[in-house]
Amino acid sequence: MKSLIAYSILLLFFQPVVAQQAWTLQQCLETGMKNTPDFQLRQLDILSAETTHRSPIMEYLPQVSVNGQHSYSIGSTIDPATNTRVSSNIQSDNFSLSAGMDLINFNVFTVARRNKIAVLKAKADKEATAAEYSLSILENFYNIIYTQDLLKIQLTQFENAKFNLARIEKEVEIGSRPKSDLYDMQVSYAQEDNAITTTTQLLYNQKLTLLQLVNVTDTTPDGIVLQHTLPTQFAGANFATLLENGYKNYPKIQSAQLAAEVARKEVTMKKNNNLPVLSAFYTYSSFYYLPLNQPGAPNVAPFFTQLDNNKNHYIGAQLSIPVFNGLRNHRDVQLARLEYDKRNIETEQEKIKLRQTIEQETAKHEQNLLLATKLEDTRAFAQKSFETTQSKFRSGIIEAITFSASKNQLLTAEYNLLKAKVTTEYTALKLQFLAFNTFTD
Repeated sequence: MKSLIAYSILLLFFQPVVAQQAWTLQQCLETGMKNTPDFQLRQLDILSAETTHRSPIMEYLPQVSVNGQHSYSIGSTIDPATNTRVSSNIQSDNFSLSAGMDLINFNVFTVARRNKIAVLKAKADKEATAAEYSLSILENFYNIIYTQDLLKIQLTQFENAKFNLARIEKEVEIGSRPKSDLYDMQVSYAQEDNAITTTTQLLYNQKLTLLQLVNVTDTTPDGIVLQHTLPTQFAGANFATLLENGYKNYPKIQSAQLAAEVARKEVTMKKNNNLPVLSAFYTYSSFYYLPLNQPGAPNVAPFFTQLDNNKNHYIGAQLSIPVFNGLRNHRDVQLARLEYDKRNIETEQEKIKLRQTIEQETAKHEQNLLLATKLEDTRAFAQKSFETTQSKFRSGIIEAITFSASKNQLLTAEYNLLKAKVTTEYTALKLQFLAFNTFTD
């Protein structure tokens, strides 16, 4: 038993010596968003969408291509003058410059608008990822805050347990106390010591989870301590105000609405496939030929002379009017409308989820505000009861088991009050974030 006491005392005195970095909620968020690959991927999605989007004018620029062909025709043919088969080995070179552009294409502007909305959606997706991440950080942060404060309470009460155990041991030695009191006190001491060990291990694991969540590897869980966030002034807002602002500001709803807008443009694009397309084209071409190994062949003009003599200009306009394609366009329009309907339902789903979450968190916040007030009184009564019981115990009026029961009653009151206060602070910040997408006022 003495070795256990010595170990516990050593542990208590050693903990304050360890240098710890004080982390705030905002520091955790900033560090995590800088280190977590998810946000880098979302940024690349934004860059991809921005690269895809461009002015409709660019779509009306002509497409120009230069073509060249070098070929040999090897064989024979019938000479009409002599009615005999003669060699027909010819080298030919063909050159052309082609240009084409749409003059009227109803999909050009629709695609441009769709791509512009896609850029906004990519940004909203990044914000939605950040929002989910921020709420996850908030939950982990306040789990640690509660465990930290819980450990402080346990360590403070443990000092009282050490003092009383040492006192009972002396009183048993001189015969003024029965050994049963010593046994009861040793059990109480061991239980408190075990509770501290359990809480310390839980705190370590929670901090480890937080470090992994923010992707920090150069710090150990024992090297950080979390600081309380300043209480938000937003705590008194009513449910209707929270919900109204949440519909306007929460990124997942904005992302879902933009997804529906993209789907709506997709419907228009499919419908535009039933509209005519007017385009213009121009081609400049020329060629060169040379008979190979043909006796008596006429003199062939030089290369550039042939190119000049054989040049040809081809210009025109083309009107393409869809008439019938096996009802494929009709099918595609129906499928696009179904996708649009699905996106609208997903938007409503996100609104329902947000409403239910705000409703739940508002109820928890109000309940814990009331509970904390009542638990303050309970803790005050338990404190007075414990002080009275402790005086009686020191005077030998009551037994150790009664003293331990009174102490446990005080600890339970302190634990419940701590949980109510931390939950109140946590729900206030969560409601603030759900309504305004920020933890600050």
